[in-house]
Amino acid sequence: MVEDHHEAFLREFGDLVATGRLPEHGRDLFDRVFAISNDFLATGRVALAADPFRGDDRRLAEDSDLYYVMFWRMFDRTPAAMIQDFAIKVRRILAARVFRSCGEGVVIHHNALFSSGRNIELGDGVFINRDVMLDDRTDISIGSHTMIAAGALIETHGHAYDDVSQPIMHAGRTLAPVAIGPDCLIGFNVAIMSGITVGRRCIVAANSVVTKDVPDHTIVGGVPARKIKEISATKSA
Repeated sequence: MVEDHHEAFLREFGDLVATGRLPEHGRDLFDRVFAISNDFLATGRVALAADPFRGDDRRLAEDSDLYYVMFWRMFDRTPAAMIQDFAIKVRRILAARVFRSCGEGVVIHHNALFSSGRNIELGDGVFINRDVMLDDRTDISIGSHTMIAAGALIETHGHAYDDVSQPIMHAGRTLAPVAIGPDCLIGFNVAIMSGITVGRRCIVAANSVVTKDVPDHTIVGGVPARKIKEISATKSA
């Protein structure tokens, strides 16, 4: 059993750390860590963690194309992930399988994370920079030629908190989809909260937190994000 193998490793690791003997066995333990990774790559066997938040995380993982999701995450932690053109093409192939739909010419940089992939729809030419989190516990749609800057977070869940008889951690999650229109720019480190719709050709300034819908052709910014100006309809000569 995968779980038994992992538990045996963790017991030994805990004992070595507690007794200060890890330096004597560190190389051997790392070889065994790589062996665990290689076993997953060869067999697809993986032990799913329990969900302390009672948010149906195990079902979400089981419903995903889990091997391909894990392969993507492991690939992004290899030196090859830094070979930009090659790595973008690898992720594009994986996205076509993992996501609900993925348009032509999508660019995804390293360490973009998602909860499942099954609830993500990307239009043509979508650009997702490094360290973006797409929390697709329910639907996320991103329109064609929209850019998501590094560090952005798109949430589709919140935590229930009304029942004071139990910790918020155990109260479950609330879900609401996010839709981002075509031709938008979502700036660095932006957080878009669950249930939000961002219209066509909008800009969200860096470090903003979007808690209300953004109309078409609008620039917003701040915490929480507020309207800065409308984008005038002009055309290049």
